[in-house]
Amino acid sequence: MKKLLIKKDSELTDKEIKEIHQASVREFHEPFTKTVGHESRGRLLFLLKNENDKVIAMGQLIPVEPVQFRGETFSILGIGGIVSNIKGKGYGKKIMTAIKQYLIKNCKTGIGFCGLSNRPFYEKCGFFVNQNSLQRFVYYEKSKKIVNVEDEAVLYFDSDDHFMEKALAYPTEEVLLPRPPNW
Repeated sequence: MKKLLIKKDSELTDKEIKEIHQASVREFHEPFTKTVGHESRGRLLFLLKNENDKVIAMGQLIPVEPVQFRGETFSILGIGGIVSNIKGKGYGKKIMTAIKQYLIKNCKTGIGFCGLSNRPFYEKCGFFVNQNSLQRFVYYEKSKKIVNVEDEAVLYFDSDDHFMEKALAYPTEEVLLPRPPNW
């Protein structure tokens, strides 16, 4: 029987970290590291495990705050690291369903970034995908503007704060992030 767990960074076992790391390197060519200090505050890992207690799918929600847009401040959750180790079995959808339920329960807007080839998957999971807004999510490091150049679209699930509704209503204005848009 498969089980879905939601864990903080600090609750991960060494075995889970190793399995998440292997999947992250395979899918994203980036190592997974357990974050420390301020960065780890509130990051949640969604893990789907099989009968042998092996991670078969995963995803994460990362606090991103404060986000500034048109004089308002927002607190969003970054959706990232979505991986199914076995494709076509619905495991990724189980992760995204759990993430969506978490966002609804906690009245939070979730935002991630994806390639257009993944658009049908995210839409099937009940998320929205917008390919015109990616370059509007910016982070300024000193005077250098940093945008996401690896992905092609923004995936999102809006909450009661209507953040994305507001952002989409003003398509030429930047969304100012407190960190680079690479989650």
